Amino acid sequence: MSEALAPIPNVITEVALRHCLETGSKLLIRCTQTPTRKASTWHGLWTMEAHHPDGSKQMLVTARSRLSGQICVREFKTVTGIVSFLTDCGFTKVSFPMIETDSMTLSLDTET
Repeated sequence: MSEALAPIPNVITEVALRHCLETGSKLLIRCTQTPTRKASTWHGLWTMEAHHPDGSKQMLVTARSRLSGQICVREFKTVTGIVSFLTDCGFTKVSFPMIETDSMTLSLDTET
Protein backbone atom coordinates (compact mmCIF):
# COMPACT_ATOMS: atom_id res chain seq x y z
CA MET A 1 0.00 0.00 0.00
CA SER A 2 1.49 3.34 -0.96
CA GLU A 3 0.63 6.51 0.85
CA ALA A 4 0.09 9.71 -1.10
CA LEU A 5 2.60 12.34 -0.12
CA ALA A 6 1.16 15.60 1.12
CA PRO A 7 1.99 18.52 -1.16
CA ILE A 8 4.96 20.55 0.03
CA PRO A 9 3.85 24.07 0.93
CA ASN A 10 5.49 27.05 -0.67
CA VAL A 11 7.87 28.12 2.09
CA ILE A 12 10.97 30.27 2.64
CA THR A 13 13.65 30.44 5.33
CA GLU A 14 14.94 33.62 6.96
CA VAL A 15 18.19 33.60 4.95
CA ALA A 16 16.36 33.26 1.63
CA LEU A 17 13.78 35.85 2.71
CA ARG A 18 16.48 38.45 3.34
CA HIS A 19 17.84 37.95 -0.19
CA CYS A 20 14.34 38.19 -1.69
CA LEU A 21 13.59 41.41 0.20
CA GLU A 22 16.80 42.92 -1.17
CA THR A 23 15.70 42.06 -4.70
CA GLY A 24 12.21 43.55 -4.59
CA SER A 25 9.97 41.15 -2.71
CA LYS A 26 7.62 42.45 -0.02
CA LEU A 27 6.91 41.10 3.45
CA LEU A 28 3.33 40.50 4.59
CA ILE A 29 2.85 40.40 8.37
CA ARG A 30 -0.39 38.82 9.62
CA CYS A 31 -1.68 39.06 13.20
CA THR A 32 -3.23 35.71 14.11
CA GLN A 33 -3.88 36.50 17.78
CA THR A 34 -4.59 39.98 19.16
CA PRO A 35 -1.74 40.86 21.52
CA THR A 36 -2.17 41.54 25.21
CA ARG A 37 0.17 43.39 27.50
CA LYS A 38 1.91 41.53 30.32
CA ALA A 39 4.02 43.94 32.38
CA SER A 40 6.05 45.84 29.79
CA THR A 41 5.86 43.19 27.04
CA TRP A 42 3.18 42.66 24.41
CA HIS A 43 2.38 38.99 23.68
CA GLY A 44 0.39 37.88 20.64
CA LEU A 45 0.90 35.78 17.53
CA TRP A 46 2.11 36.90 14.10
CA THR A 47 3.18 35.08 10.94
CA MET A 48 4.99 36.40 7.88
CA GLU A 49 5.12 35.59 4.19
CA ALA A 50 7.13 36.82 1.23
CA HIS A 51 5.21 38.31 -1.71
CA HIS A 52 7.36 38.22 -4.83
CA PRO A 53 7.18 40.51 -7.89
CA ASP A 54 5.99 37.56 -10.04
CA GLY A 55 2.89 37.18 -7.80
CA SER A 56 4.06 34.07 -5.95
CA LYS A 57 3.98 33.84 -2.15
CA GLN A 58 6.05 31.91 0.37
CA MET A 59 5.35 31.40 4.07
CA LEU A 60 8.26 32.03 6.45
CA VAL A 61 9.32 28.83 8.20
CA THR A 62 11.89 27.93 10.82
CA ALA A 63 15.33 26.88 9.59
CA ARG A 64 15.29 23.77 11.76
CA SER A 65 12.56 21.18 12.06
CA ARG A 66 11.40 19.39 15.18
CA LEU A 67 11.23 16.04 13.38
CA SER A 68 13.06 14.96 10.27
CA GLY A 69 11.34 16.46 7.24
CA GLN A 70 8.80 18.44 9.26
CA ILE A 71 8.19 22.05 8.23
CA CYS A 72 7.18 24.53 10.96
CA VAL A 73 5.71 27.95 10.26
CA ARG A 74 7.75 30.66 11.99
CA GLU A 75 5.54 32.32 14.60
CA PHE A 76 6.42 35.50 16.44
CA LYS A 77 4.99 35.68 19.95
CA THR A 78 6.19 39.09 21.15
CA VAL A 79 6.48 42.59 19.74
CA THR A 80 10.17 42.50 20.67
CA GLY A 81 10.60 39.41 18.50
CA ILE A 82 8.98 41.13 15.51
CA VAL A 83 11.07 44.29 15.92
CA SER A 84 14.29 42.28 16.26
CA PHE A 85 13.49 40.16 13.20
CA LEU A 86 12.55 43.14 11.01
CA THR A 87 15.66 45.04 12.08
CA ASP A 88 17.83 42.01 11.28
CA CYS A 89 16.20 41.88 7.82
CA GLY A 90 17.27 45.48 7.17
CA PHE A 91 14.08 47.40 7.85
CA THR A 92 14.70 50.89 9.25
CA LYS A 93 11.00 51.59 9.85
CA VAL A 94 8.90 49.03 11.70
CA SER A 95 5.13 48.63 11.57
CA PHE A 96 2.85 45.63 12.12
CA PRO A 97 -0.84 44.86 12.79
CA MET A 98 -2.19 44.62 16.35
CA ILE A 99 -5.65 43.16 15.67
CA GLU A 100 -6.33 39.49 14.89
CA THR A 101 -6.89 38.84 11.14
CA ASP A 102 -5.31 42.19 10.16
CA SER A 103 -2.26 42.19 7.94
CA MET A 104 0.07 44.68 6.34
CA THR A 105 2.81 44.64 3.74
CA LEU A 106 6.28 46.16 4.16
CA SER A 107 8.89 46.94 1.52
CA LEU A 108 12.58 47.12 2.29
CA ASP A 109 13.82 50.68 1.86
CA THR A 110 16.92 50.11 -0.26
CA GLU A 111 17.63 53.80 -0.90
CA THR A 112 20.29 55.41 1.28
